[in-house]
Amino acid sequence: TTEHSCPKCGTSIPSEQNVNDAQRRRIAELEAQVEMLTVKATAAVDKCADYEDQLQRMKTEQNGLPRSNTSDSLAPSRPSNEDARPSTANSTTAKISRFSFLPGRRGSPAQSEAAVAPPSSNPDADLKAQLEKERQLREKAEEKAQKMNTEIEELSVQLFSQANEMVANERKARAKLEARVEQLEKKDKDKMARLERLEKAVSRIDRVKALLA
Repeated sequence: TTEHSCPKCGTSIPSEQNVNDAQRRRIAELEAQVEMLTVKATAAVDKCADYEDQLQRMKTEQNGLPRSNTSDSLAPSRPSNEDARPSTANSTTAKISRFSFLPGRRGSPAQSEAAVAPPSSNPDADLKAQLEKERQLREKAEEKAQKMNTEIEELSVQLFSQANEMVANERKARAKLEARVEQLEKKDKDKMARLERLEKAVSRIDRVKALLA
């Protein structure tokens, strides 16, 4: 039989096997939760590894940018400056006559050269902007990694806390149930003893009746 019944009140008492089955089911549920949290932790670790790879690539690109950008920006600047310089007095005179009609403007060779020369781009500003952008991306990646680590720690603490609480509750419930079973068994023994005494008394009465008859 899987459960006991009280002979007086008829209350069914779950046996130790049922209690063990319930505990095994609870343990299986806890193991499933642990497995699910392990999968989440593995995914978070993979994301952290991806972020670290991105940071490494950013650092590598950042180390390679100053040399390439500087060389690329300096290479075309030399011929452009040389092309912008006038080689003869005739070209200077033509530039002066071309812009001399503007009011309040003196037709000097220096001013004409400054007006004709295109504005040169600032490679240092572009490089600083790109480095600042990479720095912001790196900070965002580090912030995400830190957030995931914090979430993993919180989930681990929560899991262990819930597991400890469940184990404590199971122990309390089992101790309470065992005490109840022990109390009912004691009452059952007392009832059996009283029944035996009554049976003996009835047998004595029957013997007395037989003698008197």
